[in-house]
Amino acid sequence: MNFSTSAVAKTTLLAATLLAASSAFAAPPPPPVWTDVGPASGFMIDGNVITYSPSPALEVKYYDGNIANQSAANIMAVINTQFGLTGLNALTAVVSQCDNPTSACTNGSGALASTPYSNSFTSNGSYDYLAVHFGQGELLFHWSAPLAAGTTFSIGGLPHGLSNYRAYESPTAPVPEPGTYAMLLGGLGLLGMISRRRSAAKK
Repeated sequence: MNFSTSAVAKTTLLAATLLAASSAFAAPPPPPVWTDVGPASGFMIDGNVITYSPSPALEVKYYDGNIANQSAANIMAVINTQFGLTGLNALTAVVSQCDNPTSACTNGSGALASTPYSNSFTSNGSYDYLAVHFGQGELLFHWSAPLAAGTTFSIGGLPHGLSNYRAYESPTAPVPEPGTYAMLLGGLGLLGMISRRRSAAKK
């Protein structure tokens, strides 16, 4: 068989065009999603074993993408949405935060650990929700009871370097004062007395 140079060039060009066209129509990568992980220390992210303490948390959620707006208010809204916090249960303010792993902290402090991608965070206030942002990922922790002020949270094994922390505490339900109960009982007694008088007047 004798192929001319132009036939080989045409065949090569056709194959390259078909290859380029098929890659142009390749499926886009899936969008980032939230996943429940843990909740105990030792769960996997991107092939890395993530350890943290204090453990276990009640719930841990992982987002395999980048949340561009890392303001405390935006992350608070993300936590409220992801944990279904609404009304009186919704978070209302950040307790403490570090905009970098070891600096730009408000009401807390951060520190690097000796192993790569390991850090610690200490809040001067108690908290039960913590957001940890690292390159192309977000971890949200929720404990059943607030961690006491001064408790050091440590994390290791992250697939990328840690960027920041945001700590929040659930609002406490208002406790009625004793005078409120007295007014409630007095009001119920008054209603009962009025009801008795009306029924006696009808007889």
